[in-house]
Amino acid sequence: MRNNAKKKGGMWEYLDSLGVLERGIDEEIKLAKKAYRKKYFTLHKRKQRARRKEYTIGFTNENGELLKLAYTAGQHQMKVTEFIKSAVMAYIDKTYVVPDRYRIAEIELALSQCLNEIQSMVKQKERFSFQREFKYERIENRIKKLETDIFSILRSPQTLEDLIIKEIKEKPELKVQLINLLTQLNHDHQNQIS
Repeated sequence: MRNNAKKKGGMWEYLDSLGVLERGIDEEIKLAKKAYRKKYFTLHKRKQRARRKEYTIGFTNENGELLKLAYTAGQHQMKVTEFIKSAVMAYIDKTYVVPDRYRIAEIELALSQCLNEIQSMVKQKERFSFQREFKYERIENRIKKLETDIFSILRSPQTLEDLIIKEIKEKPELKVQLINLLTQLNHDHQNQIS
């Protein structure tokens, strides 16, 4: 161990300052290392807390807070803590936590396609005016679709009932599954009451 004392570093300087390396007793060295690590981690945690403040909040099951929070975080495809942080920061910044990042990505793609169409029209000179008219029409249709998508997604998100009705229309077998699930939940609830 004495040969290793020449190594530079916080622990070795600490052990050398205590003089345990010169005595060479393994038990004292182990205890000194343990004390150094404890002191190091305490200082590290203090520095971390100074840089990154943590707050503790509580949610109850009585008012359905936990269920609402978990459900909403799931809709945003985030962990609960990640959702809480992003929701708070969005509120402070007066922005909106996007409910469906994939739909927003689709909107961005449609906007990009419109930009590409416009850029291609500027670069090319069509031989026939109907080609230009066709491109104008495609851009106009994309922009109209974007307007309705943005309005429905960001300004008036669908309610749970609307989403369920839409999904059942697309997948009729989902209705039977949903009825079975609700029946089972009702049965479980009745058992808990009794």
